[in-house]
Amino acid sequence: MLKTNTSNNFDLLRLTLAVLVFFAHWNILAFQNLSYFPFHLSTYAVHMFFIVSGFLIFWSFDADQNKKHFFIKRFFRIFPLYGFLILLQTLFFIVFADGNFSQITKYFVANILFLNFLAPSVGDTFSSLYVNAINGSLWTLKNEVVFYLLVPFVFMFYKRFGKIFLVLFYILSALYMFGIEYIKSLEIISKIHADIFLFQFPAQVRLFIVGILLYTLYEKFNAKNSLLLAIISVVLITFMSGNSLFDYIIYPFCIGFIVLYLVYFIKKIKINFDFSYSFYILHFPVIQLVLYFDVNPENPTISFITIFIIVLILSYFSEKYIEKTFVKIGKNIVQRSRNVSN
Repeated sequence: MLKTNTSNNFDLLRLTLAVLVFFAHWNILAFQNLSYFPFHLSTYAVHMFFIVSGFLIFWSFDADQNKKHFFIKRFFRIFPLYGFLILLQTLFFIVFADGNFSQITKYFVANILFLNFLAPSVGDTFSSLYVNAINGSLWTLKNEVVFYLLVPFVFMFYKRFGKIFLVLFYILSALYMFGIEYIKSLEIISKIHADIFLFQFPAQVRLFIVGILLYTLYEKFNAKNSLLLAIISVVLITFMSGNSLFDYIIYPFCIGFIVLYLVYFIKKIKINFDFSYSFYILHFPVIQLVLYFDVNPENPTISFITIFIIVLILSYFSEKYIEKTFVKIGKNIVQRSRNVSN
C-alpha cells in the first residue's frame, strides 16, 4: 500500500460538496434563479465527489485486497440508507400517487437496483414541479456502484500493466464522450437523450480514474506544486469550459488538482462527524416534498434556512442511527471473516 497521509480534509470536503449541491438544487427546484456563484457549483461538486471516490475507494482496496471484505464494507456503507430511502419514497407514492400497482412496483424495483432513470417518479406526481422526480440526486449512486464493482479488476490490471492501463481506461472514457457528441451532431438521437448518455458511467470513468491516478502519484505532490497546479486549474476552468476538447480530456485533471490541494495542502480542519452521504441523498426529496405539499415559505431566505435546517437534522440522525450502525455491522462481519481465516 502506498504511504498516503491519513491527516486530510476529505470528510470536510465531502460535506462541503454536499452542501453546494443543496445550494444549486434549492435554487433550481424552488424557482429562485439566484445568480450568486455558490448556487451554481453543483456540477463541479459532483465531479469532485467522483474524483474523491476514485482516490478513497482505490486506497481502501489497496489496504485490504480481499474482494469479499471490500464488497461487504461497500454494501453496508451505501445500501442500508439507500434502501431505506427508496422504501420511504415508495411508501409516499403508495399513499399520494395516482399510479397503479404496476407503476409503483416498477418504481421500487428500478430504484432499489440503482436504475433510477427507468422510473424517477410514478406517473405525473411531480409534473407540476420543475423536475418530475422525487430524488434527482440518485443518478450518481449508479455510477458509484458500477465503479465499486470494477475496482478489483482495475486494481488487478493496474498491478500488471501499471499506470498505462489507467491512462488507456481514461482515454476510452473520453472517446465515449466524443462519440456521443458526434452522434448528437448527426441528430441520430435527440439532444436530451445524448446528454443523458453523457451522464452515464462510461463518461464518468475518467473522473474516477483521475482520483486513482492522484492516489498513485500522491508522493509526487507538495504544497508548492499542488498550489500552482490548483491555480492554473481554476484559470483554465474559468476560461476554457465549454470547449469539448478541454471538458472531456483536461478538465477532470484540473478538478483533481483542486481536490488534492484542498484535501492535503491547506490547514487540516478536523470534524467528528461525516453525514455528507445522508445530506446528499436526503436533500432532494426534502425540497421536492416541501414544494409538493406547498409549504415552502415565500421568503427565499426563510425558505433556504428552513429547508437547510430540516435536511441538516435528518442527515445528522440518519448518519448516527443508520449509517454508523450498518458500517459497524459491516466491519464486524469483515473482522469475523479475518478471524476465521487466521
